[in-house]
Amino acid sequence: MATSDAFPQTRERILHIAADVFVENGFKAASIRKICERANVNVAMVHYYFGSKDDLYLAVLDFAREQEEKAFVDGTTAGNEAPDEKLRAAIKRLVSNLLTPGPASLRTRLLAWELMDPSAAIGTIADRDIRPEHRFFADLIRGITGDALEDDAIQRCVFSIIGQAVFYASARRVHEIAAPEIAYDPAGIVKIAEHIYQFSMAALTGLSTH
Repeated sequence: MATSDAFPQTRERILHIAADVFVENGFKAASIRKICERANVNVAMVHYYFGSKDDLYLAVLDFAREQEEKAFVDGTTAGNEAPDEKLRAAIKRLVSNLLTPGPASLRTRLLAWELMDPSAAIGTIADRDIRPEHRFFADLIRGITGDALEDDAIQRCVFSIIGQAVFYASARRVHEIAAPEIAYDPAGIVKIAEHIYQFSMAALTGLSTH
């Protein structure tokens, strides 16, 4: 008979494995069967702890958010930084999370799947994760452009910046074939982030002066 200590460990193992499977496959292609096989548990155990696949997915997102918060140590919200430096730090964090595996990047990579292929939980995820992230970038952009851009233009700028980062992640395998000179090692990821920042700043400056 299992001890009481085993139950939290089993739940935690399912969460970790499910996070990996959802990140690798997206919500729609991920299966409870695959998660069970990797976690060495039966389907009934998953249903006992989490209920449906949708509920497990939301639990994984909560888990991923907690992991990111534990590891999130940078200056993106430092009050003494210039707005453009805050944007640079935010882009660096976003790109690093999308292109570097690890617990801190789980939420960002899961959200990237939602942007490309939304699940049935998109409404809940939008309220919990996507809208706050979107507002965060919109505030950074507004700090750079001031009142030069209308609200709808600010929103398009947010999509453009985030879209660049997501494109590098979603088309990585194609990039490695078509443009092998672009590296995805730690130094290469820094260069990608800096390029997105410089490209975005040039666009924001141009838009603000027209």
